[in-house]
Parts: sequence; structure tokens; C-alpha cells
Amino acid sequence: MNTAWEAGDVGEGNQGAAAAGNEISDRDFRVLFTTHPTPMWVYDPQTLRFLVVNAAATALYGYSAEDYRRMSVLDIRPPSERQRMIEAVKTRSDIERPERWQHLKADGEIIEVLTYGREVRFNGVAAILAIVQDRSEVTKAHREASDVRTLLDSIVRNLPIGVFVKDMADDGRYALYNAACGEIFSHNPVEVIGKLDHEVFPRHLAETFRRRDHVAMAGEGTFAVEDTLHRADGALRDVRIVKRAIPTADGSAPRYLLGLAEDVTERRSFETRIAHLAMHDTLTGLPNRAYFTETVHALAAKANRENPLALLYLDIDHFKTINDSMGHPAGDALLRGIAARLRSLVLPGDMVARLGGDEFAIALPLSEGGRHDTRLQTFIRDLIAAFVAPFELDGVVEHVSCSIGVALAPANGRDETVLLRNADLALYAAKEAGRATYRFYEPDMRLKAQKRHALTMELRQSLSDGAFELHYQPIMALADDTLVGFEALIRWRHPERGLVLPGEFIEVAEETGLIVGIGEWVIRQACRVAAGWPEHIKIAVNLSPCQFRQVGLLVTVVSALAESRLRPDRLELEITESVFLSGSGHNIEVLNALRALGVRIAMDDFGTGYSSLSYLRSFTFDKIKMDRSFVAGLDAEPGNLAIIKAVVGLGLGFNATTTAEGVETVEQLQRLRAEGLDEAQGHLLGRPMPASDAARLIARSGCGETELLRRAG
Repeated sequence: MNTAWEAGDVGEGNQGAAAAGNEISDRDFRVLFTTHPTPMWVYDPQTLRFLVVNAAATALYGYSAEDYRRMSVLDIRPPSERQRMIEAVKTRSDIERPERWQHLKADGEIIEVLTYGREVRFNGVAAILAIVQDRSEVTKAHREASDVRTLLDSIVRNLPIGVFVKDMADDGRYALYNAACGEIFSHNPVEVIGKLDHEVFPRHLAETFRRRDHVAMAGEGTFAVEDTLHRADGALRDVRIVKRAIPTADGSAPRYLLGLAEDVTERRSFETRIAHLAMHDTLTGLPNRAYFTETVHALAAKANRENPLALLYLDIDHFKTINDSMGHPAGDALLRGIAARLRSLVLPGDMVARLGGDEFAIALPLSEGGRHDTRLQTFIRDLIAAFVAPFELDGVVEHVSCSIGVALAPANGRDETVLLRNADLALYAAKEAGRATYRFYEPDMRLKAQKRHALTMELRQSLSDGAFELHYQPIMALADDTLVGFEALIRWRHPERGLVLPGEFIEVAEETGLIVGIGEWVIRQACRVAAGWPEHIKIAVNLSPCQFRQVGLLVTVVSALAESRLRPDRLELEITESVFLSGSGHNIEVLNALRALGVRIAMDDFGTGYSSLSYLRSFTFDKIKMDRSFVAGLDAEPGNLAIIKAVVGLGLGFNATTTAEGVETVEQLQRLRAEGLDEAQGHLLGRPMPASDAARLIARSGCGETELLRRAG
């Protein structure tokens, strides 16, 4: 049947001639079926069976010619449409008029079609010609368009951002006003649509909106503005509004205005908080370094000789001691207390900032008509006085002081970078002067800083080149005048300055952290040299507090002993009480670990600090080394003898060896021996000497007795 026309296959035979009325000839049908792309068929209205089907219908529905021979027009309809088809045939309701149907294809797909029926005679029998138009794609397109419109309407209604449209041809009447707009402006959207601005908003606001509408309609881009508005419910909100004309498809003048509204109150508040955090210290609430630098830049640019700018750098003296000994919460409380006192000193137009750690800075614009020197001196006096009163930290009263560096603009620089650096140099000078004082910047401070930097570079290179060496000062036992050990003292073999003593470079090494590398070299070198001495000769090495801040100290000592094969009890490590002032908990753990190795621990410079006795209780020392100042003043100050007696008593009580440093005269030596001290060292007994001289001294000493000690006895 898909051959388009073979009357004998579906009917009673071809009559071969045109019939009267609506009868269609064989030729007419053949032309119709074979040339027209529209699906068509002829069916018997009595049996509803197909009489003939054209190729277009076969292609559309997917049934074969054999299938059509067995089928009726009901078979191409889903069950829901079949009764309707029967009624239509009976009543001829789909004749001579288009009718929408659902048809069923061979693969089960249901398609939307539009059919047009006409009564004809086929092979002499009354029949119905059906012409079919596939409307599936059109219906689908309409459905999708409807879905898109529904989706867009839903999106606009539910957008979290306000959307409105005004008909500018109707004086700006609202054509669209979504729920978000209603929320932003506190209006019911239903009540706004169809109204003008002055019917919804206060008149002054409506006039503002109207002016902006005309600006947006006249321009080609968007018009954006941000306002702080009083909503209808009285709330004050920050609202950003963006408007633009909606272009027309034909390029004619726009009629509608599209507007977007967004409540940015929370965002602006958040941005303000973030900006504040970015420019302020979270602990004290003071401006931070970035904010301070920016402010100094602006103030320094306006400063002149009549109205200078004073820049003060502050460093809290011994803050780290309190922070480490009492804990970070106490340190934080101290910083907050200091910040509060500094705030109380400044006037409007001044700025106080925390730069980080225990460093603060103050900017003082001195614009008092020639009296700025008086104001600055008064301020510095008040600043120092502000630290006289103690700070209460967790129930403990603590006294702190501050060191102050001062630089002036434009005298000491107009560029903020130069000015800040010069204030920092002045601060460094104040700390060098003993702290709890102030210094104004002077040009030679920069020269000193440059020299210090050059010294740092030289130290770093010298450590790499191996330009350091150790000298060894003898330590004698007073009971039998024997040589019992040496103290290793570092020297720097400088290519131009010759042999440099540690007093000229150790402080810089500690400030720059180079002391860690230098100290490690000292420990390893001292152990290597001492390993070649007799078993009863000990080696003493000084440790810097900075070395305790490095986790590698214990590892260095262990590896130095292992590499040199020096017995641990022959190594004495000398520390000062500053080790306990900085990170005492961690440092005591390290000291206990060193003692567990068998290494001896000595307290050096005993009696010069504030808490030496308390440290003797917190850690069991093997040796107490009395500071040389007590020996030097032995004859001049009677109190020194009492201290020496006390040290001897402490040694006996703690089972610790007592050693006197700085012995210069025979009389001092005799008095120390008489008081019962265990050991002594000093220029009288031997100056620091190279390793080769120390080896010769050991060889001459025999059993440990020296010619000098025999004469002194």
C-alpha cells in the first residue's frame, strides 16, 4: 500500500473512469498521492478501514503497507481518542473543517495533528479523504515558548534582586514590580503595579526617581546610583538602583524603562567592618601599620617648619619577659592597657597606632603657632609618666617602661618611608642608651645603622668562610691549685681589623639570629679540641638565650659529643638568668634534657640579675659562677665579701661548684681561697689563649699545678 496507488490492493478494483459528483478518478488519485508531500489517506466510513494511504503518510507514521491492510483509522489513535473518532465519523463533525487530534505512530510516539476531512467516492463507494498536517513541532514550540514565559515570570517574581518596569509612554506607570522590590521598599507589589511614583513614594523621593528615569531613558547605557532611603516601614536602608531603557526590536524610541534594585545595607556594613579590620589592629582596636603609614604620608606632605609633624616610635621594654613568663593572655592584657593609656594622651588630629608586637607609634601634627617644641616635650614627658603607674595583669601588678624614638617632618624627611625609618633608628638609639628614655633622630644614627648592617654582612660571610676561632681561658681548682678546665671564648679574625673580641659583634649576632650558627660552630669546635685533652680537663661554653629559641640546640649538643667522642660530663654549658626570663618553661625542658645527657650546667654572672635565687630553686645547677664585679670590689666594698660568703653557702647547700671570675691580683686569689670557693679564673691565672697554647699549658701543668699558682700560694 505504500506504493501510493493500487486500487486492487485495498478495494474492489479500479473503475477507470471519472464518476459524477465527488467521485475521484484513478488518475486523479494517483497524481494526488504521488506528488503531494502532505500525508493523506482514504478510509471507509463504515468499516473505518484504510482504502489507500500515500507515501507521505507511510513515512510519517512508520507503518508498512502490510500493516495498513490490517488496520483501521482507530489503530492510529491512542485509546483516549478512539471513541471521539467514532462519534466524529457518525456525525461527520470533522468533514470540511480542520480538527485537532492525537495520532499514534508505529514506534508508540503520540503526535499532535490537524486533519481535514472530505467526503469522496472511491471505486464507486462513498469514502472519506483525510488530509493530515503534523503539528507536533509547532505544538512543542508553543509549549516550550509557554514554558519559557512561565519560567521567566517565575524567575522575575522570585529573583532576590528587585526588578521593576515602567511604561514611560504612560508617565512612568509601573508595569512590573516583583516581590523583591516590595521587600526592599516595604510595599505590596500588587498595590504598586499600575501606579505612578508619587502615588507610592514620598513626593521628594518620587521627584528624584522621575529625574533619574529621564536620564536613563536619554542615555544609551545604564544609570546606577546608591542611596540611603527611609522605607515605608521607617527602616533606614542602603539601596543600589540601576536603570536603563529597554531597546525596541525595530530601533524606534524606547518605551519601557527596566530597573534593578538591591538592598546593599548588610553588604556595606560588612565591607565597612572588613575595611576597619584591614586598617586596624584586632587586639587593641588601634590603627595598624598600613593605616598609620597612609596617614603619615598625608600628614608629612602638609608639614612645614612652622607646623612640623612629630613621629614617635615606642617599644615596650622587656615586654617579651612578661609575655613569656606570665603567658600570652597577660601579654595581650598589657598591650590593651597600654593602648588605652596612649589613647588618653592624644588629641583630635593625632594618631596612635600599634605597628605589631609591642611596637606602637604616634603621629603628632604640631601646629601651635611656634609653640610646637613645648607641646612635643610636654607630650613626651606625659608619655613617659603614663608608664609610671603599674599594670594589673591577672591579679599581678607589673611595672613596664617604654623606649621612644622621635623623628620630625620635614627636618628628618618628608617621605613617609624615610621618616618612619628615621624614627625607628632613634628608637634603637634610645634602647641602646639603657631603655626607659627617648632619643631624637640624628644623622649619625643612619651611619651607625649602615655600619651595623655592614657588620652583619661581614659576620655572615665570616661564618661561611670559617673566620672565627676559639681562645681558651684556664680555670683552676683552689683546693690544690690544679688546672681543671678552660672556658672557650670566641674571637673573630677580621681581615682588616685583626682579632675582634666578642663584645664588638655578639650583640649584632644575637639581633640578626646569626648567633645560632655561630653558637653551633663554637659547641662543635670546643668539643673537638677538648676531646684531645686529658680526661680530667673540662671545657666550658657560653650559650646565648637566642640559641634556646631554636629547636636544634639539643640536637647540636648530642651530635657534637658524638662526633668528637667527648664524654658528656666534660662539657659545661654556661647560661645567664636571661634564659629563664625568655620562654622559661621551654628552656627548663631543654636544660633538663641536656643534664639527662650528662652535660653540666652552670649559672654565669650570678648576682647581677633580679631573680638569681629563684632560678636556683627552679633548676639544679652544677656550677655557680660569681660575676667578676664582686671580685673587683672585694676590698673597696665590704658588702661584696658578704655576697661571696653567701655564694659559697649556696654552693654547699645546692651541691654546686662555685667559681669566681675576673681574678686579677694575688690578694683576691688568697681571699677567695680563704672563703672556700672551689674554682677561679682571670688574668692572674691565665689570659684567653689559642688552642696550641692551651695544649702547652696542659703539658706543663703535669698534674695540674702551675708555676704561677705555686707562687701565689
